[in-house]
Amino acid sequence: MPSRRSEGRADRILDAAGDLLMRLGYRKVTVDDIARASGVGKGTVYLHWRTKEELFEALLRREYVELISELLERLAADPGLAQPHRFSRMSFVATCRRPLLLAVSTGDREIIGAMAKGPLHAQDTVAADQYFDCLLRHGLLRDDVPGLAETLHHTSYGFFLPDPSGAPTDVEARADGLAHVVRHAFEPPRKPRQSALVAAAAELRALFGALLDAYQKAIYPDGG
Repeated sequence: MPSRRSEGRADRILDAAGDLLMRLGYRKVTVDDIARASGVGKGTVYLHWRTKEELFEALLRREYVELISELLERLAADPGLAQPHRFSRMSFVATCRRPLLLAVSTGDREIIGAMAKGPLHAQDTVAADQYFDCLLRHGLLRDDVPGLAETLHHTSYGFFLPDPSGAPTDVEARADGLAHVVRHAFEPPRKPRQSALVAAAAELRALFGALLDAYQKAIYPDGG
């Protein structure tokens, strides 16, 4: 397990990598650039991650750790956020506040390039399947929508895309629109029982908590 000193150094490297990534894009950033920007030797960077791809995967995971931590805290305070339309709105706004995750959500190739798909992506897929299974079992999603997961994913994706006219994005208005669509297209018309919301929220917190632990381990794989 990495020491606090090692984690602090790793975070400084990731901070520098994130700044360079947003300014230059994935393809133009080198490990030498990251080492200089973070004030460490190139060899020190490789003590933490074996490749540039692993470093940026760790950076992305750290962003998701912050996002998931926020969602977990809010779910614990309000089980009603387990309702898909409320959860979608909450996660949309939280994602839009994080430039790197927004770039990932919009498929911005200038920024994210061909960022590596590590072994945790299989776990991401399992978590997504468990998420939909939980909501279906508790009656929070309709069971008659063709290709439910894919359809909801593509629906949400559309709200992240910039306006074709170039007009600035009103995040709150977009979030309200997304919530409206999810509520009326993907949820049963009846209001869910409070017991179902409490049970679903507890399951989601356990699911996201496990994902959070996996991400943390992936960010800091070596004490350096």
